[in-house]
Amino acid sequence: MNLQVYLLALFEAQTRKRYGIPGICPIPVSGGELSWVDLIVSEAKQNMQAKTPVTATQNRVRQIKSSIKRLADENLVLRNVGEPGNRLPLMLLHESGVGHPERRDYLIPEYYDGARGVITLPVQFFTNGWVHVLTDSEIRMYLILKHMAARFREDHVAQGVYIAEKDRNWVYGLSRDVYEAHLTLARFGLIELTSNPLRHRDGKVVNFEAFLREGGVIPPHRFKVVGDSPFFESPVGKVRRALLNYPPSWDHMTRGARQANQSASDV
Repeated sequence: MNLQVYLLALFEAQTRKRYGIPGICPIPVSGGELSWVDLIVSEAKQNMQAKTPVTATQNRVRQIKSSIKRLADENLVLRNVGEPGNRLPLMLLHESGVGHPERRDYLIPEYYDGARGVITLPVQFFTNGWVHVLTDSEIRMYLILKHMAARFREDHVAQGVYIAEKDRNWVYGLSRDVYEAHLTLARFGLIELTSNPLRHRDGKVVNFEAFLREGGVIPPHRFKVVGDSPFFESPVGKVRRALLNYPPSWDHMTRGARQANQSASDV
């Protein structure tokens, strides 16, 4: 949800102002004609049996405030800004402040900033609801592949791009679980997975032990970003068909719980 909030904040800023510094986001967390509660899709349930009953809306407000706090901790936004008595939830900061104490206001990129430095998304990514349908892992993986496609444009066109393990860990901070989101992105029609006879679709090497004994070089998966056209349609049909045709495995569904249990046992 943190990434969803951040992308929606960027979208709001760039639709409100064409260039320059957009300033404070005028949308409150709740209340008014339009609020963040109206913009965010999240699994927020009511709990009326609690000592202090909590509605679904109150839970969503708590989730949104928690996401804004996380973004503020990363120096991506300022929170609780504006005039006393009329505080608004956030103001965007420049991305260069991540990991550094220096804070600069967010500056809307210009077209001449170039594809190598700016990752673009079509308006329909937001207006057709893709930002709500894709998970944070799927969005991260998609944006990384778009960045790779811009960095290595000729390779992307000719044979697709790949993410070496070093880049995956050091450049993008990409975990194995997030990397595996390429499987659903391909099923949704957002990317193309270049066929590799030495690997299964999940990336595992065919007859790995025999391949290892022979000392062969294992070529990586290669990907091609389809383009913006899939976002021009509603995601509901595509996502529903993909999930029905390729339901998640038991291993995939229980991996998070196993990792949490392992972490707890290591403490």
